[in-house]
Amino acid sequence: MADVRQFLRRVLAVCVSGVAVAGCFAPQPPDFGDGESMPEEVFRVPLPVRPGADGTWALRDADLLGEGRTVVRLGADGSVRWRLRLPDDLALTSRTPGDPHSALSPSVLVGGRPGRSGPASVAGLDVERGALTWRQALPAGSRVFRYGGVVVTAVCEGSESCRLTGLQVRSGQRLWSRTVPGRVLDGCRADALGGEPAERCLPHVVTASRVGAVDPEDGSLQWTEGVRPPAGAVVDRIAVVGERTVLVTAPAEGTCRSLAVGGSTYYDRGWRTAFVWDQPQARRDPRTGCRWDRRVPLVVGFWLVLPDARGARVMQPSLGPLRRTHRLAPGEYLVGNGSDQEIVRAAGRPDRLLFPSTIPAYDRPRPEGLGPAAQHVTGDFWQDGTRLALLSYDGRVRWETRSDCRARPTARKAGPVTYCDGTELVRLGPA
Repeated sequence: MADVRQFLRRVLAVCVSGVAVAGCFAPQPPDFGDGESMPEEVFRVPLPVRPGADGTWALRDADLLGEGRTVVRLGADGSVRWRLRLPDDLALTSRTPGDPHSALSPSVLVGGRPGRSGPASVAGLDVERGALTWRQALPAGSRVFRYGGVVVTAVCEGSESCRLTGLQVRSGQRLWSRTVPGRVLDGCRADALGGEPAERCLPHVVTASRVGAVDPEDGSLQWTEGVRPPAGAVVDRIAVVGERTVLVTAPAEGTCRSLAVGGSTYYDRGWRTAFVWDQPQARRDPRTGCRWDRRVPLVVGFWLVLPDARGARVMQPSLGPLRRTHRLAPGEYLVGNGSDQEIVRAAGRPDRLLFPSTIPAYDRPRPEGLGPAAQHVTGDFWQDGTRLALLSYDGRVRWETRSDCRARPTARKAGPVTYCDGTELVRLGPA
């Protein structure tokens, strides 16, 4: 009997190996990054909701589109699965998640009200049925964040304390509520370093001497022992990068001096570095007198950029000055274009790559013939203004058209692309 079982195991192992090998060598589906596939229309339908003046939608996620008072969900063939008319106070006009009249996520909307600068309400959207499932008014001075399946609202009394409340995304049910000392910063979007939200982004509590993270599931507060806020400075940005909490202070009035600090409960060795805040692409802030714009991200691609007056310092976000850093020339700053390359830019100078390539075809900030505003869409697709082009690896145009909105990729890398042709919405698939 043992011999039979051993024989069956061997047969099963051979079968599994055969399936794995067949999968590895089976023909892969075409994509817009293989250098051969050409665009083929998947659907062409009347534009279900027009984008805003900037060519984008306030709510844009997979098959959801929302702008103004209209939200629609599209089917795979471009048909409208449902259409929802929003009330005026939930109309979608802001591109900043968490601001009034914005989509905090596809299923959470933030409302506004005339005469109030901050959020006035928060509501849940059932993306399957196309209906508002819950809604809650917010007191003046509220901020709204989302972490996984929990919406966190914060109402702060200056820098002394904040009242936090956790709401379930699906039902709006209150899960917990507590008062915490100090200020609350959003480590995901509003007060993060920039770039895509980190996997472990959390709401943070900052006091004069301590930094902690709030668990959005139950509201519990865990202090981070390895990092301390700089004395006399205002912590402006915060994020968890790897195992370290990284914070950056706002520039001081008059001197523009700022500090970046990285520390962890688990690592003995933290880091701290000072710089004089100066962003060449920003106007001078009237209060501090510094060239400072909070909308400019401090993380570009894989790098933390500290905008120093002597030249921006580029470093690994978690390790900071513990590893080799790169310094740009005065007046230069780092930008991204949607690709995996970081570009150094300065007024009156041609763009250059942060790290030059040894391959001539790739040693340039963008394909030949595209302008500085060009953005990578997916695969070999690029958009420069209204020009949408599929390029070869050497920059040769293989196919192009005009798009009256910002073309957007689907979730699949180098997969289908959706764009606007006048009053029509068109999806292209690789063939």
